[in-house]
Amino acid sequence: MSFTISAQDGLLDPRSVRICGKFQAFKDNLATPTPIVDADALTMNNRLGIYNVVDALTIRSQKSALICESIRHYSKFMNTYLSLTSSLQDQVGHLSQTCLIQPNSETFRKSVMNNASTLAPQTNSFSAHLPCGFLQSGNMVNLRQDAFGGVQIEIQLTPDANVLYNTNGSSAGVEDAHYQLSDVKLICEVQDIDDDSLRSGEDTGMYEFNSITSLYTSINSTNAQLQYNLALRNVLSAFVSFVPVANINTLTQDGQTTTYPSGVGTSNTQIANISRVQFLKGGSKYPADFDFVNTYDAVNNPTPMPDPQIVKGLYDAVVPDGTSHKYSISPVNMNRNYDLANTAASQTSYTQIAEGGSVMGLGTRYGLGGAGEDFSTEQWGLSVESEHTADNPVGAYIFIKAKAQLVFSPNGVQLLM
Repeated sequence: MSFTISAQDGLLDPRSVRICGKFQAFKDNLATPTPIVDADALTMNNRLGIYNVVDALTIRSQKSALICESIRHYSKFMNTYLSLTSSLQDQVGHLSQTCLIQPNSETFRKSVMNNASTLAPQTNSFSAHLPCGFLQSGNMVNLRQDAFGGVQIEIQLTPDANVLYNTNGSSAGVEDAHYQLSDVKLICEVQDIDDDSLRSGEDTGMYEFNSITSLYTSINSTNAQLQYNLALRNVLSAFVSFVPVANINTLTQDGQTTTYPSGVGTSNTQIANISRVQFLKGGSKYPADFDFVNTYDAVNNPTPMPDPQIVKGLYDAVVPDGTSHKYSISPVNMNRNYDLANTAASQTSYTQIAEGGSVMGLGTRYGLGGAGEDFSTEQWGLSVESEHTADNPVGAYIFIKAKAQLVFSPNGVQLLM
């Protein structure tokens, strides 16, 4: 989907941008698709709601077609972001009305997915904001053609098989399950520019914002080493979330959740506890010059909770310092008392975790006072030791937050990072 806010004599408030429309899901692909009822047991990730369907978000300059910001794996980013920037009250309140989010998986299934009968399909309306650096920068965007110009917003949709899944772990009878969006539109606020400002003209300027860069890889060993040349000068933070590769793009598992790596011995569903974490720069430990040793020892310290420093690192990586005091992480959804088996009747299944579902990630913040860290000449790295001994690849989604600057003039737009 592509939306264009055309060039005009006005100032765009990017924080006002919303995607509105109607959502429906069906169990088959008949000429008249069959709506989902309770017996079908089809659902989506309840913390994400409508964000389940957004696979990638791209912001472009209409004038030059320059990509200002592009976030791949957007739904994975949002799963962690929402758990650290919204409370359970937010999720059961305004986010349930605007973004179809619920903190309880069964409540979500019955209120969003299910229909009273196959003859009475329901339609769920949504009006969702799009968290990203460009739209949350606080900058008013000058839409004049001789200034920044128009803005183009592109949304790549997620495949049906990675949005919907069956809570009983079977695809029987729902092989053609799919979702449908209708009446989709973009709304935003544009402020008129007064005549004096038009005459004086501000055709040159600069917008500064925090951009998100996303990467993907997989790990399949007890000692995972991730190394990347970021070519970024002002990296503010980084975090990584995990999901088994076998759970991606299948109607039998939730491919949008964030869990611990799994695969111990002969079991692909057993949690592989993380024992040691190192963030690296140029192969050396950085920013901490010590290892993060996780709190788990099956004999001496069998606690279900991760080390508090691991939790704080993830929080600091996602939430700017002093900007938010709302979150939904707790011992209920950050513990390790679950497995990766999709069994609706089992309270140990990762799909049955309360308070929004599982939250897991590794993160760190760089620089002091928002200065950022230079990774233009040295590699960014992460070392993770775990109990992962089974042949069960685990997808690792890496998100890097860095400062970016957009410089515009009548000649065009340039992105500096």
